[in-house]
Amino acid sequence: MTSLPLVSVLMPCYRETADEFSESLDSILLQSYSRIEVIIVFDDPNYDVLYRIAESRADYDNRIRLIKNERNLGLSKALTKAFKLSHGEYICRMDSDDISVKNRIERQFDYLRENNLDLVGSYLNAINENGEVLYLVDAIPSSAASVKRALAIRNCVPHPSWFGKRTVFELGYRSVPLAEDYDLLLRALQAGFSVGNVPEPLIYYRMTAESISRKNLYDQYLVSRILSSAYKRGHSLDVKEIAARISFRSNQHVSINYLKANNWFNNGLQLLRAGKIMQGLFQLARIPFISRAYCKNLFNMVRVVAIKCLS
Repeated sequence: MTSLPLVSVLMPCYRETADEFSESLDSILLQSYSRIEVIIVFDDPNYDVLYRIAESRADYDNRIRLIKNERNLGLSKALTKAFKLSHGEYICRMDSDDISVKNRIERQFDYLRENNLDLVGSYLNAINENGEVLYLVDAIPSSAASVKRALAIRNCVPHPSWFGKRTVFELGYRSVPLAEDYDLLLRALQAGFSVGNVPEPLIYYRMTAESISRKNLYDQYLVSRILSSAYKRGHSLDVKEIAARISFRSNQHVSINYLKANNWFNNGLQLLRAGKIMQGLFQLARIPFISRAYCKNLFNMVRVVAIKCLS
């Protein structure tokens, strides 16, 4: 019997709570696909709580490897460091406050091979700090052709759910502010790789108050537009040029209004799901009066949904 290929799970962590980290790590260690190595990068050297938890797991599970950075490097550099120390033929991304379903790796491995893909994401169940499901993220395409069309518009392959061949990750994360994942996806397409999504929720993605109301949300939108525009022209911009363009176009007033619109959008969706139709529609109706940029973002979301529906 041929042995299964090794899967390297890259798991950067920063300041997650002990309970979140424990649940996240255990969801990987208990995967139905067991031939894995879990490379955990601790990106805050002054926060030892998570390290002690992982160290206790490593005492009885030799699949765990621990790396403590001497200083905070940020997500892209932490992932790069973990990747360079990995040995797997396949790479799996895992955020240290999310939860993978038990057959996540097995399902993504099978789907990738059955559909001749190089990298896959998946649907997500968004959860709050208490683990309660807020909504299902499934308005994204799955086939390689439809994902390729959608990626020209905006990112539609959730970074926390990535699973793929080592050769894709060898392209390397670049320190693109706020969108290192989208940048890598577009460069992967330019290099001829095929990308898809498993049309099943395989991750419970934790939405904290901070992640819902990020101050840099507008700048992230700007970076995405800059990357997609360059991709459509067949270009891949230098990191310094991307940063310079963001700095030139960033606007505090527009950023504040964009964030307000995002909060109204999230509140509106939650009200609609709770059956409070009028209150939800009122929240959503306010968006065009506060942020034109957010309306453009919503329009691009609709375009991606249309690609999914027509594929």
